[in-house]
Amino acid sequence: MQVDPGQRDQAHLQDMLDSAKQAVSYVRGQTFEQFWDDAKTRDAVAMRLQAIGEAAGRVSPATAAAVPALPIHQMRGLRNRIAHTYNKVDFVEVWKVLQHDLKPLISELEKYFRQQQAQTILQALQPKVAPPKPRQGPRMSM
Repeated sequence: MQVDPGQRDQAHLQDMLDSAKQAVSYVRGQTFEQFWDDAKTRDAVAMRLQAIGEAAGRVSPATAAAVPALPIHQMRGLRNRIAHTYNKVDFVEVWKVLQHDLKPLISELEKYFRQQQAQTILQALQPKVAPPKPRQGPRMSM
């Protein structure tokens, strides 16, 4: 069964949203020092940032253009830095991403999904106009 590319993009965007929300929830109420001292949380956040970057790289150019506020290139770059230099991850930079970049990302993705839902509802409400049936007049017999 073929998957619609639009549906695939929706799934990738949803993955990005879910991972961003999870990463933010992992550090809610923490200071940088608490984050720094908790290796499990650092690793979990790094994994979520990798997932965001991986999903971002799979979004089609058309969908990326439809959501221009998404920094696709930067998300991919962060993913690559974490994945390929894992033992040298700059967790000060990760903390900055957590504090400054993920909430706007969440906001943009939620806005996008609200707009998509509204479009779907509007399309469903559009009247379905059936083609006119051919008129049949009275039959005449001869």
